[in-house]
Amino acid sequence: MTHPKVDSPDTFSRWIMPWPAFDVDWDHAALMIVDSQNYSSNPNCGLMRMLVERFPEVAEYYVPRIHEMLTNTARLLDAFRRLDRNVIYTRHGALLSGGRDMIPRRRQRDIDARQLTDRPALWTKGSFEHEVVPQLAPLDDELIIDKNASSPFNGTGIDQLLRNMELTTLIMTGMATDMCVETTARDAADRGYNVIVVEDATATFFPEHHHAALSALARVYTKGQSTSEVLELLDGGDQSQRSHESKSGKR
Repeated sequence: MTHPKVDSPDTFSRWIMPWPAFDVDWDHAALMIVDSQNYSSNPNCGLMRMLVERFPEVAEYYVPRIHEMLTNTARLLDAFRRLDRNVIYTRHGALLSGGRDMIPRRRQRDIDARQLTDRPALWTKGSFEHEVVPQLAPLDDELIIDKNASSPFNGTGIDQLLRNMELTTLIMTGMATDMCVETTARDAADRGYNVIVVEDATATFFPEHHHAALSALARVYTKGQSTSEVLELLDGGDQSQRSHESKSGKR
């Protein structure tokens, strides 16, 4: 699938401000999988099934994009686990039945969504739709953050947990590029984390929104890289660490 080029020094030379720049310490980096849940990413239920049934012209873009996102996230997940590095999940939805823990605008959005599509926009914690898709299912020792806002930095203790874990860089994938991924990436960057958004491991409903979100992030807040680029850097960082430990006599 061909996508427009995201803004970068190579594709947008007219940009007048400095591009985000940082070095990654891979010993203090984590893969963050944002809202890759059944409601958004499982073809048999939730939003994806609704789009196929009611909005096929949107599904024509969205379904392959989700498949690409899941495939590339799985590649990253395998690599992070193989190298024994941290993996963090977020799940989006009401924490209480009836959604009374959500802000009024979000509660109304679910009411409106049901009238429009016969499905809510989000599903409550504990439901099948709220769970992470099976192909990316968390392991017992991987952190899961349940949130009722677009960003986990609003309303959860994630910032404290990341600092307790001595994490400085987040490699971000997930759904939706222009919603929860973008909001989470901005919030993380503003709190001093280095953020890499994996451009071919995120997804949203329309290509122009995907491109605009990634471009806005890349100009000011984050680095944008492909799955293959991240895997190459991750492997290089691991080889460097092994070389350093060998020279210092560590086993």
